[in-house]
Amino acid sequence: MIELVLIGLLVLTAATLYIASQIKSVLLFDRICNAFLVFASLQALFALVSIYAGGNYTFMAIPFFLAYGPFKYYAVNSRINNQFSRKSVYVHFIPSFIFCFAYLIVNEFSFLNAYLPVYNNIMFLSVFVSMTSYSVWALLYGKAKNERDNDPLARKLLSFSSALVILVSIVSSVYLIKEFLNTGKVNPVIFSSIFYTLALFLVAVAFRYKVYSFIAFMRSVNEEFDQEEIKEEDKLSENLSLQTENMPANAMDVNNENDDLHNNEDVISLKTSPQKYAKSALNENMFEVYEEKLQHFFKDEKVFLDNDMSLEVLAEKMKLSKHHLTQLFNVYIGENFNQYINKYRISYSCELLQGNEGEMTMEEVAFESGFNSKVSFNRHFKNIMGCTPSDYTKKEGVA
Repeated sequence: MIELVLIGLLVLTAATLYIASQIKSVLLFDRICNAFLVFASLQALFALVSIYAGGNYTFMAIPFFLAYGPFKYYAVNSRINNQFSRKSVYVHFIPSFIFCFAYLIVNEFSFLNAYLPVYNNIMFLSVFVSMTSYSVWALLYGKAKNERDNDPLARKLLSFSSALVILVSIVSSVYLIKEFLNTGKVNPVIFSSIFYTLALFLVAVAFRYKVYSFIAFMRSVNEEFDQEEIKEEDKLSENLSLQTENMPANAMDVNNENDDLHNNEDVISLKTSPQKYAKSALNENMFEVYEEKLQHFFKDEKVFLDNDMSLEVLAEKMKLSKHHLTQLFNVYIGENFNQYINKYRISYSCELLQGNEGEMTMEEVAFESGFNSKVSFNRHFKNIMGCTPSDYTKKEGVA
C-alpha cells in the first residue's frame, strides 16, 4: 500500500515539475513551490529505499514531514512580503534533521532499540503538531494580509492545503493518543500511510495550481503572438505610407482617416485584452515592483532611445521572463510594449524639437528618439500628439 502511494507521489511530482519548467516563473512563491516538490520527490524516493532496506529503517523518512510546515511558512511570506530570510532557515528546518538523526541513533545501538516504539509515538505526534501549527498560522496570517494580495490561485492553494492538513492532523492525533492510551503502542504503518497519502494530496493541489498557471502562461503566449502580428501590420503600414507620400492631398486625407480608425481599434482591443489575464500568476505587489523597475530603465537609463529595443531585449535587461513582462504591460499598465515605448520616444522627440532651432532634420530627430524611420516617427507622432512634427514645431514657434 505505502509503496503504491510513494510511486504515485514520485510520478505526480515529476509531472508537476515538468509543467513548472515550461512556465519558467521567476516569482519567489513559485520557486518555493518548486523547491517543495523537489523535496517531496526526494523524500518519497528515500522512503522507498528505506522500505526496501527493511528492518527498523522502514520509517526513517517520516521525520522529514517536519519540513512541510516551514515550506508553507516561506510560501505565505513570499506572497505578502516577497522576502526569503536565509538566517531563519536553520531554525525552521533543523528539527526534521534532528529527528532523522535521532531515529538513526536509536536503530544503530541495540540497547536503545527498546525505546523505538516510544520514539515513534513522539515523532508522529510532533509531525502532527508541527503541520497543524504552521497551517493554522498560514490561515490566520494570510487572512489578515489578504488585502495586499490579489493572486487567487496561490491563495486557494495555501488555504485548501492548510485546511486539509489541519483536518487530517487533528483526526490522526486523536486516533494516535486513543490507541496509545488503550494499548500502550501505535501501529507505525497506519500513520506512515496517512502521512504519505497526505503528501500525495498536497502535491495534487500543487499540480492543479501549476496547471492553471500554465493555462495563464499559454494565454500570454497567444497574446504575444497577436502583438507580433500587430508589429507586422505596422511594418506594412509604413511601406504603404511611403507609397502615399506623393499622392494627391485628398487621397492622403482619406488614408489618414483610415489610419485613425485602425488605431482606435487597437486601443479598444487593448482595453479588453487584460480580461485574458484574469488568472494571472502575478499579484499586485509583484506588478508594483516590476513597474518600478521598468520606470528605472525608461526614465533613468532611457532604453527607449535604442532603435533595436524589443520586448525580448527589455525582458533580458530587467531579468524577467518575456511572459511576465507582457503581463506587466497588458494587465497592470493597460498598454502593449509598442504603445508604451512610443510614448516615451515621442515625448523625447518633442524635447528635441523644442530646442532644435533648425539644427537637426526631422529624420535625425526620428533616429535620435529611437525610431527606425521617418515614416514611423511621423505616424506615431500624429497618433499621440494629434499633429505632424512639422505642425508641432510651427505651433511651438520653433524655427
